[in-house]
Amino acid sequence: MVTANKARNVEYIDFSPQYLDEMVKLGEKRFGEMYTNKDKLLSYVTNKNNICKLAIDKDENRLLGFFLTHASSIKGVSEEFKLSEEELKNVVGGHNNLCVARSLVLQQDAEKAGLATELVKRGMQKAKDMGFHSAWSPLWIRKDGSIPAKKVIERNNFKFSNIITHMLWFDDKDYKCLDCHGPCKCDAAIYYKIL
Repeated sequence: MVTANKARNVEYIDFSPQYLDEMVKLGEKRFGEMYTNKDKLLSYVTNKNNICKLAIDKDENRLLGFFLTHASSIKGVSEEFKLSEEELKNVVGGHNNLCVARSLVLQQDAEKAGLATELVKRGMQKAKDMGFHSAWSPLWIRKDGSIPAKKVIERNNFKFSNIITHMLWFDDKDYKCLDCHGPCKCDAAIYYKIL
């Protein structure tokens, strides 16, 4: 097994089907049972308006982490993050091509090595290249008050917007959040970045 201190030969790539099973397992391990499944992930990553970046250990051909972003709009972000369309327009003006940076997941032994920061950086560059004006990201607030992705998002120049209490993280009634031990009712800190 790779240790956190070992220098890695990391490659950052777009989605590759050979890592699909590892993505499902990693999501469940870090966020909870039924966080995702093969069908949901395939539907997500095959949508040409969505982004999936992977970090791969080339020496072990092992998935170290992934970052998912999907296309949205002022109306979509307004509904998802409980912001009024007027509030959003104050930030984005008349731009309606927004995206949502939804999932950032790393193997536990790959944390604190800069991989998450690099995944977000590369994902946001691709979003900009695809013509998205801004990215909006919900960050999981754990029951102990910690926000695991906060430093990574802030390193990538995202700014705080608001807190959503009891965010509906996923619509799957079978999802069992690690903190809630059932349907997720965790809060979310919403961040955004103009690309």
